[in-house]
Amino acid sequence: MTDTTVFIVNFSGEAQPSVLKQLALASHQSGARWLVSKINYLDKQVAGLIKIECPSNQVDSIQRAFSSEPNLNAHFAIATSIQHPEDDIYDLRFDSNEHSGILSEITHTLEKERAQILSIHSHRVFLAGKSGIQEGMFTSRLSIQLPSDTNIQDIISELQAISVGTRVINETD
Repeated sequence: MTDTTVFIVNFSGEAQPSVLKQLALASHQSGARWLVSKINYLDKQVAGLIKIECPSNQVDSIQRAFSSEPNLNAHFAIATSIQHPEDDIYDLRFDSNEHSGILSEITHTLEKERAQILSIHSHRVFLAGKSGIQEGMFTSRLSIQLPSDTNIQDIISELQAISVGTRVINETD
């Protein structure tokens, strides 16, 4: 069995999606897997975090590939292992202001993070003022199962980033 290393690359700079495709190909050819990737583009700028698992003897070559991109700044850190049993189930409460597509955003975020959705129970509450409905509140109770290499705190942070004022509480016993 090959000795493996898991590390995180944190990068930012100017790059097109084709540059990241080349980096993914170079990683794959070195026997690496991108376990988790979070990449954002804004105009011509890109910022990203990628958790990479690779044979230990390939770490330097993969890191050199990222570092050799002239318009990217890359930093590397060994990933801290936050393992939990594969069958751990998490119960979350999600509270936010109501807006169109919120349930779709929740499910997309969970799917992106490789969470298996076991159940979702959602409610919309509309608050009335003197002049009628003033604002809506969305609340949901979620039961999810995570892959063993996924951190529940990362999931909570991603869900809270859906909209300003969103609150996610881990209600797991």
